[in-house]
Amino acid sequence: MNLKELLIVIGLSITFAGVINTAFYQFWYLPKVNLKFRELEVKFKHDELINQERWQLKRLACLQALKIADGILSNYKYPNVKTGDILPQEVTTEEVRLCFNELACTCDSTEVIEILKKILYDSVRPDIIVDLRNAVRRELAFGKADFDKDRKNAFVGRIGADPKLKK
Repeated sequence: MNLKELLIVIGLSITFAGVINTAFYQFWYLPKVNLKFRELEVKFKHDELINQERWQLKRLACLQALKIADGILSNYKYPNVKTGDILPQEVTTEEVRLCFNELACTCDSTEVIEILKKILYDSVRPDIIVDLRNAVRRELAFGKADFDKDRKNAFVGRIGADPKLKK
């Protein structure tokens, strides 16, 4: 076999190997890899959807806890606060039970539910709402730093524009 024939055989062998390699890559390996990537993508999207739904449930539970706390705090009597300075807000036992259940099932930390229990069962001042707001911010990952620090004006007792006060 001369050099020309040897080069032709080598060239054809390389070409044939390239064709086989390309066919193997295109029709067997690449589809399997693409399928795995699609499966991972679907799994990540599913997990993201579940996490988003979980966060929404947690958010609603935390906002309900704030609403309940406002209601409970508005019905307490405080020294140095005249009768009528705080407009009472209604809160039902069912609302509190549902909120406790939702907080227990969705929150990562016990901080929000512990402060809400303190508001329900302990003797507290209305400025405890600051602690609950900041706990909710931490639970919802809105930042670690305390955002609301104004304890003097923390609780809104009533506002003059409230139609209930104009009757």
